Amino acid sequence: LGRIEAAALHSREIVRKLSLFARQAPAKLRPLSLNRVVREGMFLIESRCRKEGIELSLELDDQVPDVVGDAGQLTQVLLNLVVNAIQAMPPAGALRVVTQPGEGGAQLRVVDSGAGMPPEVCRRIFEPFYTTKDVGEGTGLGLSVVHGIVKAHGGDIDVDSTPGEGTTFIVTLPREVPHA
Repeated sequence: LGRIEAAALHSREIVRKLSLFARQAPAKLRPLSLNRVVREGMFLIESRCRKEGIELSLELDDQVPDVVGDAGQLTQVLLNLVVNAIQAMPPAGALRVVTQPGEGGAQLRVVDSGAGMPPEVCRRIFEPFYTTKDVGEGTGLGLSVVHGIVKAHGGDIDVDSTPGEGTTFIVTLPREVPHA
């Protein structure tokens, strides 16, 4: 029964990610505070970091402008990037989540002290079904869904990674659209 339950939950997760990837769940864009999204999202993950011996630091700039976004989808972006970072790090790693004003809006950076990725992997990580995880551990949809959500928000996502030194994901989101 435990195996059946685990397989059903795994299947549900794949279907949910495919639905998001296919954009069947449209974003409800509203002005929002990126810092608030980060604070609320990280509340869910802080205990996991403590349990795994990962030093977590939040560096939230008070000068970050509001962005136009769907809080639920941006939380999904954050959590996916953070969980991937946790999985890439050994115990006693360091994880930084940073917000700062960015060109035309705000930036979110997720910086880990993990294994890093070679350039050939970095070029493919946003492709659907591409994964470096073992069979049964990943669907290869997480980062493609993240990419789709960021693009649907009018933003950009980039990665900077060096093998042996860690990885930084940089999400740039547009500033609040002025109301006419």
